[in-house]
Amino acid sequence: MTTSDAGPKAEPEASPQKDLGPLPRMLRPFVDGVARMPATVHAKLLGGFLTIALLLLLMGILSIFVIGQMNQQVDRLIALETQKDLARQAIYSVTGQSHYRAMALITQVDSWNDKIATAKSNFADDINAIETLRAPIDPQLIDRLRAIDERFAAAGEVVLSHFQAGDLDQALSVHISAEHEISHELEDELNALISESSDAMQSQLANFQDNRRFLTITVAAFSVVSLLTALAFGAVLSWSLIRPVRKIDVALAGIADGNFEQIVDVPNRDEFGRLTTNLNRTSERLASLYSELTSLNQNLENTIEEQLSQLRRTEELRRYVSPHVADAIVSVAGGVTLRPTRRNLTILVTDIRGFTTLSERMEPEELVDALNLYFTAMTDVVFRHGGTLDKYLGDGILAFFGDPIPFADHAERAVAAAFEGREVLERLRSDLMLKLDEELAVGIGISTGYVTVGNVGSENRLEYTVIGNHVNVASRLSTKAAAGQVLVTDRTMAAVRDQVIGTELEAITLKGVQRPIRIFEINQLVDAPTDITSSES
Repeated sequence: MTTSDAGPKAEPEASPQKDLGPLPRMLRPFVDGVARMPATVHAKLLGGFLTIALLLLLMGILSIFVIGQMNQQVDRLIALETQKDLARQAIYSVTGQSHYRAMALITQVDSWNDKIATAKSNFADDINAIETLRAPIDPQLIDRLRAIDERFAAAGEVVLSHFQAGDLDQALSVHISAEHEISHELEDELNALISESSDAMQSQLANFQDNRRFLTITVAAFSVVSLLTALAFGAVLSWSLIRPVRKIDVALAGIADGNFEQIVDVPNRDEFGRLTTNLNRTSERLASLYSELTSLNQNLENTIEEQLSQLRRTEELRRYVSPHVADAIVSVAGGVTLRPTRRNLTILVTDIRGFTTLSERMEPEELVDALNLYFTAMTDVVFRHGGTLDKYLGDGILAFFGDPIPFADHAERAVAAAFEGREVLERLRSDLMLKLDEELAVGIGISTGYVTVGNVGSENRLEYTVIGNHVNVASRLSTKAAAGQVLVTDRTMAAVRDQVIGTELEAITLKGVQRPIRIFEINQLVDAPTDITSSES
């Protein structure tokens, strides 16, 4: 890598003797060869992984084959051991028959002959089980055993017939000369089977040991080869990637220091080769754009400062008006006109009952905290129902619904906010630590009609507010309302008639209003608006 004389100097390129770190120099040709391969980094890594995976797969296949052979040998060992046990049991059955016959002849008790039948049945079961095992034995053995057993049984029948006829001497003679001799033939055949099974077991065990030794050596050899291959591939692949990364890092450090005339030279023909080409082009382009960037940066700083100033004004404005009004004031493309206009809105005014008594026993600081607690909760209620907070009136609130974002159901929203605000004050009683004899409730007045809404004030200070007769009417109704009472005008009642249960009260004449006004007390909400945050243009 080379750098120009202008600007801070980049670190010199690593020397050929050190760019491979502690690796042996013999790996350099392989590293360079892998770097020059016209393949992607993904393909190179995949090739290395597949090679190692292939070695592991071959080891696994060979291991599975050898283990299968060993399992077969274990099965044969188990079969041979079982065969020996069955042969011993058969010998016991043959010996038992001879013993039972001798006892029957000596004691002349016929019950010993019954035990002979049981022993013969056990012998037959053992021979059948040996045949079922199909262990490596003489194929003619089972036939010989059964043939001898038939002669043994025939001799036994002759002995039994003499015994039952009372000819004990003849029965004893046949037993000694025929039946007892035949039992020895059976025992000899079974002992030969036991000896043959033992020899076969020794052979199978030797084969098993050989297979186990072969499997151990194979796994160890494949493990060593796989490990060495993985290390070699890892070293070659990693250094073919690390070298260009280091050179790119040095160049980027020079660019970060302000020297944009960096040139990187690597042998890679993969993503890193393309990356260095793009880096060199970027360095050249950065050098030509640096002066333009300085000028653009100054303009950008001025623009950002203006935007931050506007954002600060917006955040400050949100502390005093609803989010809808704040967004409309600062948004050029908001489509909302804040000039004074005539609109059909619903005005809501609240007035706390019992607050004077509460203020007499509270310190000024406590009173302010109580008011802030109520105003915060009530403001959230107004905003939640899409209303705009106009101002705080002592211990009351003036809000309106339907502007700057128009709602066709602004009357319904105002009534729903009134009932929720009444519940809010009731929940705050415990926070204000009222005494049992202290009343604290809210009187609410609501009026619907055309009023003037918009920015009103001087050039130095504007206030977004509503002006008109219906504002006065709502204020007078809130003063007239008893604790917990919600009073509305006939226009409001007409707009919410299907959503509330109300009672018409006697018409009243309010100060500042020339004609009597029909008023209603809303006792209960029947169907509140389902989506209080949606708007209609």
